[in-house]
Amino acid sequence: MTRAVQVSVPPVRTGARKLTFISALAQNTLRPRAEVRAAAPMAESQQAARKPPWRIPTGFAKRSSAGICHTVVPGTDLSTQVMPRVRSQLGGTCTRGSATARRYRTGPVAPSEPGSARTAATPRPDTLVLRAASVVTEAGVLEDAEVVLAGDRIDALRPATGPVDDVVLVPGFVELQVNGIGPVDVAGADGDDWAVLDDALLAQGVTTWCPTLTSAPTGALEAALGRIARAAARPDAGRPAIAGAHVEGPFLALPGAHRPEALRGTVDGRWLAELSGAARVVTLAPELPGALAAVSLLAERGVVVGLGHSACDAETARAAADAGARLVTHLGNAMTPLRTRDPGLVGAALTDDRLAVSLICDLVHAHPVFVRLAFAAKGPDAVVLVTDAVAASAGTGSPPRLADGTLAGSVLTMPEAVTNAVAAAGVDLARAVAAAATTPARLLGLEDRGVLAVGRRADVVALRADGRGALVVAGVWVGGRPAWPR
Repeated sequence: MTRAVQVSVPPVRTGARKLTFISALAQNTLRPRAEVRAAAPMAESQQAARKPPWRIPTGFAKRSSAGICHTVVPGTDLSTQVMPRVRSQLGGTCTRGSATARRYRTGPVAPSEPGSARTAATPRPDTLVLRAASVVTEAGVLEDAEVVLAGDRIDALRPATGPVDDVVLVPGFVELQVNGIGPVDVAGADGDDWAVLDDALLAQGVTTWCPTLTSAPTGALEAALGRIARAAARPDAGRPAIAGAHVEGPFLALPGAHRPEALRGTVDGRWLAELSGAARVVTLAPELPGALAAVSLLAERGVVVGLGHSACDAETARAAADAGARLVTHLGNAMTPLRTRDPGLVGAALTDDRLAVSLICDLVHAHPVFVRLAFAAKGPDAVVLVTDAVAASAGTGSPPRLADGTLAGSVLTMPEAVTNAVAAAGVDLARAVAAAATTPARLLGLEDRGVLAVGRRADVVALRADGRGALVVAGVWVGGRPAWPR
């Protein structure tokens, strides 16, 4: 059932309006976490009392706002406007929506919150102000707030200084496991294929990712890693950053959807160590001969070691964590189940604070109860949402399977994963966003992104609720520049 959450502009403004954000996700996830206050000039308050503010649609501009150029997100729906008079003036729903980003041309930047990199200065020509009904930060969800981008960094988080949009601003998603999207398989991607993947990921709000390779002969893996390295070295043009490859296999005990003939029964630590320049994540089965030594060697070189496709017992999993493993890959899939007398890798993952867990939150690979259990057991900083997407048509709702019924990746998107965690598993929105952005960034050692905070990289995603209550991407900024829609 859809529930409306009403957020009032702080009472210091006379004639304060109410903003309604309608979403099936908003049952308890968008309530304010921090009180936001902003003193408005008396003239503004008097004007607001006489004429309540209204949002500026595409092609329209207030005469008093000559110093602001409006950059809009196409397709935004104005049907939730709280001023019927405005809708009638526009002839109903506007097809290009209200302003989501505003670029300051002239005039001073308003004073920032304490701790901002800039307090009161002439704005840079590359300053953007993003205003939203909600802004998800590490400290909580700020309501009726704005994020100021200056160059490629976040310059300020503060109470909104103008009308806000019915969107939620979150950090750009960081995706650890993408095998392919649409027609492109990562293992064979080359040339223009990477631009196709860039666009598909931006449409999901993904701004940093790990192309993922499954079990294959070592020569084929080396060739694919070379292509990934070349793709990562392309000039930055507002595309998702490639943090490095995720090599999932071939040192696995349970094949899952991997080709059994490609698996190897002994871990070649020396070969894996030679890949450390291109591979950022390696998933292996810790019970294989040579595995623990390889875990130690990889961890020393800064590679994130994931445990997966395994039938190991809990003691072996803990020994791998002792050696430096820090992730359990797609928890609950391609591993033995949790049992009271033999908790296995699942039990170790849920109880060892050193191990983060990734979840394919399509509600097929992981039941909503299991998703909720993982979030409850692991605390706020140890769950990672992944899609495990494969080259197939996205949005079909059903993950691909092998002929025997084995799940073979997914067609999940990151906004769908966040939606499912919140709406189906009852996870708090801020925690779901952290699992899609903050925790994977920290796991990769990328301390400059994954959160909306002053001084961090300006990778920002605007989400809105569609007619079904699902979160969809309304806009993406990469390194402070508008990146999607193109």
